[in-house]
Order: sequence, then C-alpha cells, then structure tokens
Amino acid sequence: AMAREILRARREGGESARFLLEVAAAGDHFTSTLARLNAAGEPEAAAIAPRFYGVTAEQARRRMIQVLEQDYDEVTPEV
Repeated sequence: AMAREILRARREGGESARFLLEVAAAGDHFTSTLARLNAAGEPEAAAIAPRFYGVTAEQARRRMIQVLEQDYDEVTPEV
C-alpha cells in the first residue's frame, strides 16, 4: 500500500511550491519519495531528494519533510 500526500512549502519571501510525497511499504521497512508538482499538478521527473528509508511509515514521511524544511520556512499538508 502506498500513501500519497500533497505538501505546500513556502519561503519567507512568499515563494511557494507544491510537492507529492509518497510513502510505500518495502518488505520490513518503508520508503519515501518526493517530487515537485508543476503548474498542472503533475509530478516533475527530477528527484528532489534521495529515497529515504524508515522503520515506520511516519519515520520515512518525517525524514522527507525535514529535507523540505531545510529549504523552506513552512511546510504544510495541503487540504
């Protein structure tokens, strides 16, 4: 099973971007991947960060969000 989530990342200057975060079970661990979404809401081909591994789905998810938090001031799930 794969969990998909849209994240909105904003910088203090007002610039924002949307990302697709996917977390998938891979045997005894979980992996997370991140893709920037273009204006049409489609994932861009270039990888944003390396694939991250976690013992739990939440751990894999948080590791990827922390990557975004290094470049952006605010990272929130889009509702």
